[in-house]
Amino acid sequence: MSATLHHNSPTRKAVEVTVPAAEVSATFNDVVAKIAPKVRIPGFRPGKAPRPVLMQKYAREIQSDVAQQLVEKHFWKAAQETGAQPISHPSIEKLDLKEGADAVFRAQFDVAPEVVLPDYKAMVLTKKKRAIDEATVLENLEGLRQRATRYLPVEDGAVATGLIATCDIRVKPQGLKAQSYQDQVLEIDATRPFDAQLVGMKVDEKKSFTLTHPEDEANKVLAGKTLSYEVQIKDLRQKEVPALGDEFAKDMGAYENLEALKAAVAKDLEEASERDAVARLHANMLDTLLDAAPFEVPRSMVGLQLDDYCQEFAQQVARQGMDPKKVNWQAYRQYRLNDAERAVRSGYLLQAIGNVESIEVPDADIDTEIRNFMAENQVQQPFEAFKAELEKRGNTTEIKGRLRTDRIFEHLLTTAKVTEELLDKAAFEALVELERKREAGLPVNRFDAGGLEGGDLEGQEGGEPAAVAPVGHVHGPDCDHDHDHAAEEPKAKKKAVKKAEDTEEKPKEEKPKKAAKAEAKAEPEAEEKPKAKKSATAKK
Repeated sequence: MSATLHHNSPTRKAVEVTVPAAEVSATFNDVVAKIAPKVRIPGFRPGKAPRPVLMQKYAREIQSDVAQQLVEKHFWKAAQETGAQPISHPSIEKLDLKEGADAVFRAQFDVAPEVVLPDYKAMVLTKKKRAIDEATVLENLEGLRQRATRYLPVEDGAVATGLIATCDIRVKPQGLKAQSYQDQVLEIDATRPFDAQLVGMKVDEKKSFTLTHPEDEANKVLAGKTLSYEVQIKDLRQKEVPALGDEFAKDMGAYENLEALKAAVAKDLEEASERDAVARLHANMLDTLLDAAPFEVPRSMVGLQLDDYCQEFAQQVARQGMDPKKVNWQAYRQYRLNDAERAVRSGYLLQAIGNVESIEVPDADIDTEIRNFMAENQVQQPFEAFKAELEKRGNTTEIKGRLRTDRIFEHLLTTAKVTEELLDKAAFEALVELERKREAGLPVNRFDAGGLEGGDLEGQEGGEPAAVAPVGHVHGPDCDHDHDHAAEEPKAKKKAVKKAEDTEEKPKEEKPKKAAKAEAKAEPEAEEKPKAKKSATAKK
């Protein structure tokens, strides 16, 4: 056997292998000998069919089996001999196979990137943290108070402003079909025309009335039209919000008085603010390092990361009661492509830093993490059995990657110059909105779109200033101006995919977590030879 390594790209290699004719013929003989007793050919007893008949009738199957055996036998050895360490299955791009002659196959595969580390020991960073003042504490206390609201039945009462009414409504707009709405809950405001018609009604009472919408109604379908209503009151309740005092504090938990509750709320807010600031600091640190260390990532690893994203999104869709099969997965993968590439780059970069700094995670720390998880989630299973299940699913590798990532970030912070900036509510909300726009791929200032006015993507024209066409010029493939048509097309605006249960902005912890996951993947893939899942001759 002889092998030659070809460099397609920094992370994509190909090895060309020549197998001697004698071995090729011997492999053909072995495959034919194994297939002969298993097949039935009319006119011949099982296992007695002549070799030429078998070779003619099962040529494709025999050829495929021989190719797979030769590739599986020689690919890993050839790659190792040429100095390459594959982290993906081989993809056959060339195969010359004929009995009695030398066989030649060329297989492509991915290798881990060579990461040239930037100067990561002298970073200058800003830790942006939400300031927790008295107003913030009172705002959260008010939130607790509102969530503790009770809705008490109104006995023998009538609809009035401030009460909560549950009713069935049948409405017929002028010129449109009638529609019915069951169990509609309204907080009565007598200044609204519809609510004013309900004032004075009692439970189980029905009422019919008409209302005419003004000509300047926002809903143009209803503007100027008269609607007929039939309403039945089904339930009437009084909203009771507890007073913000010592009794309320005692109802919230083991708090002696309101001051103790305020202190606990302030502490929780401070801790949450610190976690949020650290997560942002880690994300900014990672951005700084990635910008300073550009390198190509293996496409097979990006594909695995996209698989993870799709699995997570499928679970989220299923929790919402929707069918994951109806998702356009090709479009979703394209949408998350940049995220996946960034996550893989982050993993390899952090892994390289961790290796240089000899940062490791002892098994005892992994065990502690598992025990803490079991305690928090009240897992009754014996520790060893639960850990074995985690190892079987690959979760312990992910835990190790996450713990190692945390230690790498902690180490980086020991050498970085970090200044803390406290943000008031308005500044913090502006920061969150800025991050949201950047995450969604929207322009955040007037230069982001490549133009000068307002950052309007659709209104900007690409190309160098000297190549910009005169006003009125129509661009086309046959125009004689030297400019880049691809640059003239608006950039695609990505839509932010949010979890259904998220109702407010959350700290940007996702980036470091993705990096931890990618780092956990990158290391074992580079160390272990993948087990073949598909035929080695299948082209990718």
